Amino acid sequence: MLKVFTPHIYLSVSARRDLLSSAFFICVLLLFTSPACAAKILIVGDTQYAMVADIVSDIQSTLRMQSKEYATSDVKGRLNAVVEREDAQIVVALGVDAVAEALRLPPEISVVYGLVVAPPRNNRENITGVYMAPPVSEYVSTLRRYLPALSKISVVGSQNMVKSLSGGNSAQVTIYNVGSSSELVNTVNRLSDTGALLLLPDANLLTAPIMSNVFLFSFKKNIPLLGISEAHVKQGSLFALVFDNKAISRQIGEKVQAILNGGEAGDLPASPPKKYNLYVNGNTAQKMGIEIPDEMFRKAKKVY
Repeated sequence: MLKVFTPHIYLSVSARRDLLSSAFFICVLLLFTSPACAAKILIVGDTQYAMVADIVSDIQSTLRMQSKEYATSDVKGRLNAVVEREDAQIVVALGVDAVAEALRLPPEISVVYGLVVAPPRNNRENITGVYMAPPVSEYVSTLRRYLPALSKISVVGSQNMVKSLSGGNSAQVTIYNVGSSSELVNTVNRLSDTGALLLLPDANLLTAPIMSNVFLFSFKKNIPLLGISEAHVKQGSLFALVFDNKAISRQIGEKVQAILNGGEAGDLPASPPKKYNLYVNGNTAQKMGIEIPDEMFRKAKKVY
C-alpha cells in the first residue's frame, strides 16, 4: 500500500508546483502588460464608417505604438473623463463632432484634428491638424500646368472659407465673399468674364438646389465649374482635387509623433493634404470645347 501511496503523493506535489509556476507566470505577464491598458493617444471618430475606420487603422500603423479608438457617440459629453481614465496626452479628433468634443478638453491635452473641411474656429493654443479642402492655390497650379488657357478664376465662398483657403493667390484669382445661398447664386449669375469658377466648400451654402443652379449657369455660359468632390465631377464639373485618405493619415500620424517627441501642437501649423486625387469629366470638356491634355488624363484617378 505504501509503495502505491507514496508515488501518488509525489505526483500531487509536482502538480502543485506546476500550478504555482503557471500562476506566477500569469501574474508576471499581467504585471508587465497592465500598463498597455492606458493609452497616451486616443483616437475619436465615427468609426462605424469604413473610411473613418480605415484612416484610424492607418494612423495607428503610422504611430506604431499604443493607442485606443473610440466612437464619437460613445464619448459625447464625457471625453474629458475618458481622457483622465486613460491618462491620455493626445486626442486625435476625426470629424466635426469629434472636434467639437475635443475643443472642450483642458488646455494641457494636445488635440490633433482631421476629416474637417477647413481649420475649425477656436481660441485653443494646444491644437493642430490636417484639413481636407485644397487651397485655391492648388487649383491655380493645376490650371497652369494642364489648362493655361483658363487663366482667370472666380472664387466664391463664405468669409470663413475664403480666409482659410484663399491665401497667397495670384492676380489671376478674383475672390467673392458671400453670406448666404441666395447671395451666392446672385454673385455667380453676374459672372461672365471669367475662365473658370470655383465654389469653396460650405455645407450651409452648397445645397443640392444651389448646385443645380450653378451647374445650369456653368453650361449655359460655357464657364467650367471646378469641383470639390468626385460627386461634383460626376454631375458635370470639369475636374476636382480630392484629398487622399492615406496621405492625410500619414500627416496626422506625423503631427502626433512630433508632439510625442516634445513638440507643441500649437507650434505645428495646420495643413492641407500633401496629396490629392484628380478626377476629370471628359464629357464636360468636350461640350465646352476644352482640350484636356493626355498628361492630365493619365494623372487622373478616374475620368468620367
